Amino acid sequence: MKLGKRLQTLHDVVTEDYQHIWDCCCDHGQLGAQFLHSSQAHIHFVDVVPALIAKVKLDLARFFPEAETRYSLYTQDVAKLPLAQYSGRQLVIIAGVGGDLTAELMTSLCYNLRDEVDFLLCPVHHHYTLRQTLQSLPLKLIHESLIEENRRIYEVLYLTSGKTGTTITPLGEAIWQQGTLSKHYLEKTLDHYARVAKGKPEAQAILSAYQHLTL
Repeated sequence: MKLGKRLQTLHDVVTEDYQHIWDCCCDHGQLGAQFLHSSQAHIHFVDVVPALIAKVKLDLARFFPEAETRYSLYTQDVAKLPLAQYSGRQLVIIAGVGGDLTAELMTSLCYNLRDEVDFLLCPVHHHYTLRQTLQSLPLKLIHESLIEENRRIYEVLYLTSGKTGTTITPLGEAIWQQGTLSKHYLEKTLDHYARVAKGKPEAQAILSAYQHLTL
């Protein structure tokens, strides 16, 4: 199964061995299916939309008939993942949804955490407000980077509730060390917040923060 550039990058960022990987809100289960192929983890596919989970179920039965004991399907709110029911290392992947929704989901998930869990995030937008929320949660940064696909640039955030890792920053650090891609991303971000600030004065502070970045 060939993944697009964004999903392949998310797959390749993960270098740890996990017993459980939760594929949440992701593109039709493609990323979870790739981990089903490349890892020994039990893959949990989760989405609140019944039709999407039904489609994933059909695809898995077709392409992975021998692996039916290695995955589970859930039609439910991602904010209520039953993480506490499982032991071993767990990774939760939330990609392809907005930063505001990602922030809500992360707040709920972290509130109920009992054991160490890692998270891989790739929101569509609202990265600044998402980072503000993440800073308030008991999380550390493992890795951050930019990925461009179909003329859109995404931030990739690999996080842990464990003790190893670095502090999550409001604007990011490593993402501004990717040469031309970082420069292009900063230009697009400045243009976006300049437009937003015209109608929402409160966005001026965000615009100012990005304006003070030096690459």
